[in-house]
Amino acid sequence: MANNIIHFKAILKDLRLEMGIKQKDVATACDVSPQCISQLEAGTRNPTGSTLIALADFFNCSVDYLLGREENFTNPPKTSLATLSLQEKELLNTFKALPKELQDYTLSHIKKTQNLYQQEQPQNMK
Repeated sequence: MANNIIHFKAILKDLRLEMGIKQKDVATACDVSPQCISQLEAGTRNPTGSTLIALADFFNCSVDYLLGREENFTNPPKTSLATLSLQEKELLNTFKALPKELQDYTLSHIKKTQNLYQQEQPQNMK
């Protein structure tokens, strides 16, 4: 298990850095403290089963991948955070900083804009 923890801490940190997110963002999404994520990345704390599952769900990978037991990042989503451009990450971070009512307004405005754009496209472009 010790070897798996060595792999785990490096993999966890690499995944987080590739996504360009902070430890507190991972902690919030996985319902643990930011200190927990910090300690996991430093290797001073072992993950619980529930934390491993939450991290695997968050990063959309298997627990075995997180533990370094398999080399393939299983089924990464087409729109995983790791594939976002800097502009898309900035947009997401800005959106997340808005209060809920402004998020709802912004999302509805984006959907209206998208619908208008699609209506303006020639039929053969759709």
